[in-house]
Amino acid sequence: MDHTFKAIAELDLEPIKVKLMDRESGHGWTLARANAVELEYRRFLCIMKKYPHEPAIPLQDVDQFWHFHILDTMKYAADCEAVFGYFLHHFPYIGMRGDADRAAHRQMAERTSELYAATFQDDYVHSSARAALAATPAPAWCGVVEPDTAAARCGVVEPDTAAAWCGVSPGERAPQPDALPPAFFADRPHLPRPAQ
Repeated sequence: MDHTFKAIAELDLEPIKVKLMDRESGHGWTLARANAVELEYRRFLCIMKKYPHEPAIPLQDVDQFWHFHILDTMKYAADCEAVFGYFLHHFPYIGMRGDADRAAHRQMAERTSELYAATFQDDYVHSSARAALAATPAPAWCGVVEPDTAAARCGVVEPDTAAAWCGVSPGERAPQPDALPPAFFADRPHLPRPAQ
């Protein structure tokens, strides 16, 4: 394995996935969705590591995974040190501060797509669509995230619409961590076990 990616491959992201799957304090993701987005998050970190001076824009679900990683401040700081040798900051406001900023966001997204293709010989958007489709029983491509909400910042199909590339079908609920089989926790002693 390339040394650049070894530290990223060794990150323990199970606690982040468990949190994202929680209905109360997470997003209620399915395990399949959490696993698919974890892969894309690792790939995003690889891009950030390989191209440290290039602006990179994560897809919506990857951005949510990143946010939940950051919320575990001690783990995130230690993981950043292990991977990058410094704390990787996140500026979540790009594309929200007017027309010029939205144009910059689009350019950064295009550049991220180029870097992704060069690194993984895969298309960034198609990769995220596969992750969404693998993780949800209903089609997610161009699906409405929630009625009467704004479109996602990353992966917007059309500006000012409620359509987005990655989303959970309305009404879909993920299994709670307490519904996971005991084997899931067998080799993960650091994770809290569900109440019996």
